[in-house]
Amino acid sequence: MASLRALHAFSLLARHGRAALAAEMLGVSPSALSHLMRKLEGELGATLVNRDGRGLSLTEEGQRLALSLGDAFDRIEDAVDSFKRRGRTELRISTVSTFATRWLIPRLPQFQAEQPDVELLLSTSTRMIDLDRENYDCAIRLGEGRWPGVESHLLWKEHLAVAVAPALLAGKDPKDPDVLNGLRLLHSASRRNDWSVWLEASGLTHADTKSGMVLQSRDLAIQAAIAGMGAIVIDRRFVSQELAAGHLIMPDWAVLELDTGYWFVRSPIRTLSRPVAAFRDWLQSAP
Repeated sequence: MASLRALHAFSLLARHGRAALAAEMLGVSPSALSHLMRKLEGELGATLVNRDGRGLSLTEEGQRLALSLGDAFDRIEDAVDSFKRRGRTELRISTVSTFATRWLIPRLPQFQAEQPDVELLLSTSTRMIDLDRENYDCAIRLGEGRWPGVESHLLWKEHLAVAVAPALLAGKDPKDPDVLNGLRLLHSASRRNDWSVWLEASGLTHADTKSGMVLQSRDLAIQAAIAGMGAIVIDRRFVSQELAAGHLIMPDWAVLELDTGYWFVRSPIRTLSRPVAAFRDWLQSAP
């Protein structure tokens, strides 16, 4: 019987067409790969690879063997991987980037400690996924919660408050919101109207309301604020670590609660599994 390792090496070589890449994927040196090829050819009594110095090509016999092998080794690897993962349960979650990076991920170790057999697959997207048709168990959505055909649980309502680097308020009265006029406003491209909404609700105006520096994401806007490039208006929950560390401060100015919030959502036509229920309950109780 032909060596399975040699057959695997040939399968990688036939698929990728590069000896160096096939050797790397197999975890051997190119010379060891060449030795495996010659061993396989000796076992099968056929020349499988042309060695003419013009790059890799399969002989007619090699092409026939490659066709017969098909995706056999992929299926073997999938079967072994599935066996290794026995006893573990996947939880596929879709959410928005800012919620994931600024709130969820720092708290996930706690959930993993409580549910050690649950393997998380976390994906971020700005589009609204179809929970009935797409391969997600649940999602975190931002909005007012009026989505037809989904089960929704409010996690928390959004608010907006001003955050700045401490150095920008040095020598100024932090209780005086007029101080803001001397600061540059930082905007997130995905939340371009947040400053306008907060300023209007606070009865204030600013020259940077429709201009000012625009960052691609709120995460970048937070980093710019930490660097002292200006002031941001953000939900306190998204900068809690920076506030605790003293990298940012929130002056005692207006805090505006919005109609929108973050919601746990799932499809009611799917069975409520233990991991999904555990994740929902953990989210609703997480600080």
